[in-house]
Amino acid sequence: MFQIYNESFNPIALPLDDLGYGLKGLDVEVSSTAQDVTEHTIQGVPGTIVTGFRDSSRDATLNARLKAKDAIDYRLKRDRVFAFFKRLGTFYITEKQQGNKLIKVRVVDSYKFERPVNLQTFATVEIPLKIVGQPYWISRFTSMDLDNNEGVPFNDHWSFGMGLEADLDKLTYVYGNQSSFNIFNAGTVPIKTIQEKDNCIITIEVNQSVTHFKLYDATGRYFEYNPTHEASWSLVSGNKIILNGHYMTMNNTPIMERTNRYFLNLLPGNNAFTVDGLSNYTISFDFRFKYD
Repeated sequence: MFQIYNESFNPIALPLDDLGYGLKGLDVEVSSTAQDVTEHTIQGVPGTIVTGFRDSSRDATLNARLKAKDAIDYRLKRDRVFAFFKRLGTFYITEKQQGNKLIKVRVVDSYKFERPVNLQTFATVEIPLKIVGQPYWISRFTSMDLDNNEGVPFNDHWSFGMGLEADLDKLTYVYGNQSSFNIFNAGTVPIKTIQEKDNCIITIEVNQSVTHFKLYDATGRYFEYNPTHEASWSLVSGNKIILNGHYMTMNNTPIMERTNRYFLNLLPGNNAFTVDGLSNYTISFDFRFKYD
């Protein structure tokens, strides 16, 4: 069984009429992620030299069946399915057995229903899916759902196999006035914030006057605000910096040129962050976990 969500993460029902005739989901089949290999040859040297790997894409297919009242109704229901997926555009799909891990897809290839011989009211279909964007599952809810509920809530927002732990210290995603803290990434895939517009939002609320500051991530590298110490770019209490993908703003004003242009990373597991030059602040990490 599978469930469809729109791009706003709202559930979408499959096309069924009031009598239960229409499309019913059976399964979604997903392959492993393929990789592109970067390799070179050197004259006189046998074989190739591999210099890198990059995750590329994966295959995904919806399996469903169509039930109709009669031969005329079958054709009406078939056409309704065609229109449904075309109108739906880009959407998320999940396996109901692990219903809080979603992957972004779209129907772009043609497909057709297969009917058993002499059976006019029943058909099956395999609908190939195109992966949209990164080839990873993402969590339906974000880290702030865990922080707001002080741990894994007793609802249907999180499932087994999502890497979450009972330790509340690992499920805290808002900190303030600390020189260092930990952010737990429960996913299996590193999160590169430059690629995560709307799926990873880091908000820094400044409660003091300061010219510049640095925020180190677990890689040892750092995001720096105002590395040139430009006086006109100094921060005052009430300023709010938001890092959203490749967008960096302060009180809704773009500030990319005021930074060292480094985009933070969240590795799988614990991530030790260090704050330098800022002592009165609040920072929040609101992001979706990613899984292979």
